[in-house]
Amino acid sequence: MRITFMLSGGLAGAVRGCRIDTGALVQAERLALEALVAASGLTASFERFDAASRDRRQYDLAIERTTAFVRVSCDDASLPPPARPLVEDLLRRSTPQPLTFVVPMTAEGGLA
Repeated sequence: MRITFMLSGGLAGAVRGCRIDTGALVQAERLALEALVAASGLTASFERFDAASRDRRQYDLAIERTTAFVRVSCDDASLPPPARPLVEDLLRRSTPQPLTFVVPMTAEGGLA
């Protein structure tokens, strides 16, 4: 599984993100992250933003599995509650990124 995550917006407008290939993680870490993905309920792509939101943080997330690709774009108010633990974990893993950092719109291929 590959995960690409990006946080943007907020008052500072900074971009943070990470790219993770769970196959490169130690087993315990891989299993924990895969459990968060499963518990998140993110099984279909969507884009959802609260119309009243300003200066909220935006989350862009792509989850690529051998069998499925899911891409999610939402803000703080629209993030489904079951996905919050996954996003919190990805935030901890995130580092500052250049403005050219992007979350893929489609599967990049190459997963076995």
